[in-house]
Amino acid sequence: MSLHTPFDRDDVARRLAFIARDAGDLLVSWRPETGRVETKPDGSPVSGADRASEALILAGLAKAFPDIPVVSEENVESHGALVAAQFFLVDPLDGTKAYLAGEPDFCVLIALIRDGAPVAAAIDAPVPGVTYWVGESAFRSKNRAALIEEATRLEASRIGGRIAVISRHHAGDESRKLCTDLGATVIRHENSALKFIRLVEGAADFYPRPGRTMQWDVAAGDALLGALGGGVRTRDHKPLRYGFGELGWANPGFIAYRTLP
Repeated sequence: MSLHTPFDRDDVARRLAFIARDAGDLLVSWRPETGRVETKPDGSPVSGADRASEALILAGLAKAFPDIPVVSEENVESHGALVAAQFFLVDPLDGTKAYLAGEPDFCVLIALIRDGAPVAAAIDAPVPGVTYWVGESAFRSKNRAALIEEATRLEASRIGGRIAVISRHHAGDESRKLCTDLGATVIRHENSALKFIRLVEGAADFYPRPGRTMQWDVAAGDALLGALGGGVRTRDHKPLRYGFGELGWANPGFIAYRTLP
């Protein structure tokens, strides 16, 4: 699939969903034995489970999309200044701390980037056993439910107030102040990119993140929100752009919205 070849985004997204689900099943099978745990230079943990999931995903992408390069969190060699206009971003285990602690809120993330924007993606949440994917449309694996229809229904059933979701492990005073500034009446806590799923499902309105994140943490959730009329915006209200830039593969501070203001 070359950059200028027409392609079925929903078909690509379904393929990504199968790969992400297989990786999620692998992560569940590794518990409680997670393999060797190391500390990366940024202080975050990486386990044998992270690496096994990544190997599975890379093999799946190489088979399905052999001509598209991949930037993956644990494959440091892939972090060079990639200039390709089309590539995959992969986080094989988002929420490693939660995973190692035996908590349920971790996930697998895969996103296809074209010209700086996510155009197809999948998120697998292994513990509830749900996979979300997005191309032209957004779906989840439970009876292939269309997220747009279901999320609209859930939003309509929620009465009053604005709900923010922030990180359980990383949120600080600045995150809470942002919630207040945005008019949140309720603040909920979640690990990993499942915060984006709370927005997608209508359980929260926005997710502010002033601290450091990486592009592979965010791209798949950004794609899902985009299908619902939401998205991720920098603090100066610009869309996130994906690719090696001034911050390397890091993101600036951002706010993810279920519905763009």
